[in-house]
Amino acid sequence: MSNFIRKTTIMATSVIAILGSALIPCCAQSSTSRGSSAKAETSVSAAPFAFIELFTSEGCSSCPSADQNLERIARNAAATGKNVVTLSYHVDYWNRLGWKDPYSSAEFTQRQRRYANKFDSSRIYTPQMIVNGRAEFVGSKRDKSDNVVSFALRVKPTAAIKVQAGFNGKQVKATWRAMGLDSGDAVRVALVQKTGEQKVTRGENARRKLTHVNIVRQLKSQSRPSDRGQMLFDVPSGFDSADFHVVAFIESAKNGVTSVATGEFNDSARTKTSSWSIGQLRSESYYAKVGPSQKSKLLPIDGFLDMLIGQRQFNANLDAASKNWNAAYAPMLLEVGRFLPLSAQSRIFAVLEKNTGQEFGVNFDRWLQWNWGEKFEPHPEYSRFKSELYSKVDPRFAEYFENSENPKIRLDEIRWGGVRRDGIPPLKNPKMVSAKQADYLSDSDVVFGIDLNGDARCYPKRILAWREMFKDTIGGESVCGVY
Repeated sequence: MSNFIRKTTIMATSVIAILGSALIPCCAQSSTSRGSSAKAETSVSAAPFAFIELFTSEGCSSCPSADQNLERIARNAAATGKNVVTLSYHVDYWNRLGWKDPYSSAEFTQRQRRYANKFDSSRIYTPQMIVNGRAEFVGSKRDKSDNVVSFALRVKPTAAIKVQAGFNGKQVKATWRAMGLDSGDAVRVALVQKTGEQKVTRGENARRKLTHVNIVRQLKSQSRPSDRGQMLFDVPSGFDSADFHVVAFIESAKNGVTSVATGEFNDSARTKTSSWSIGQLRSESYYAKVGPSQKSKLLPIDGFLDMLIGQRQFNANLDAASKNWNAAYAPMLLEVGRFLPLSAQSRIFAVLEKNTGQEFGVNFDRWLQWNWGEKFEPHPEYSRFKSELYSKVDPRFAEYFENSENPKIRLDEIRWGGVRRDGIPPLKNPKMVSAKQADYLSDSDVVFGIDLNGDARCYPKRILAWREMFKDTIGGESVCGVY
């Protein structure tokens, strides 16, 4: 990325001021709310719902388009607040063609076979999409899926269920309550990974990078259930409770799926090692082991990361940094402080005031602005510090700081916006139209304009507010802009 356009340097103007030669994205996207954040305990699914099950495989060349369709449906539902729940089951019968799908399970193949019997079909296939256990069709057909989902959202459910997710360090526990159960109903609970990404090296999708949403990792069932119960799941590899949730649904032999609910892990159930933050537990503070002769040297990054573990480690490491002060510590303390409670932030600010002579109190933004105005002389391992810190938020963030010994931008200006990778899909290389053709805009609409090497482009706020970021090629240069 050769250019990074900071928020403060993008020019905002009105449509009236657009250069006649400027290009504008060809279609508008609503800037309505993306929906509220998930709660620890979801509400009872008493309203009409659409429950979508996709049977897919990384070994099937027809499946990526269906995976994308499922992601589109899930994203649109989140944006509009519609009661739509999606699951993807990876079947195992494509594994024989050279690529073993790491998410596949014979159990999911058997579930699909049971659906085939229900629909009086002699075959199973991928990609197959099933809505509310009643309608089935090829999962890549967008118009068909939209129509079936629209119809499902008009049907009043006959039962209700809610579910909570918990984690005790060894197992995942899903606790559910149901109403309106009939004889012959079953309660099923899925442990679901929200997103997944895979580079396929063999089989029909060789050399493709595939992405998935709401991947079922385990499925538990209870026949003839009472109105409440719980199910335990083994912890899958790569488990991080922030990346998983549970989905509970009631399934009737006659009426398909009659209710569904999603349960997020609450804060106390996160896979954190303490109530402080995202740090990984170490046996003791690094600086508790630093001898007197070492304390005069530039301190390693490990102690700054250890400040995230708990109060004892925080106090010891902050005191060591203050006694052995170096200007390179300031950006790391501000980075770490982002993930600490207010009481810990106040102590960090006190250390900064003592060692820098600045007096900004507990005004975090003012400290950041001051830091960005200083000469950037980072710790020699600052890029690794950024990589390890942000990989605790999302492991995929680590790659952003690889091979960054000579970055073209200041690494301390890169700040996490609060969303995991691909949590908000960016505007990528949008198709552009001339200003005269942008009749979807009014004169009062705000746009962000860029003129680079004689190539003028404008990005309407009504689109960028939804996407928050664009990636484009302007004047032969790769550009990433954020709003």
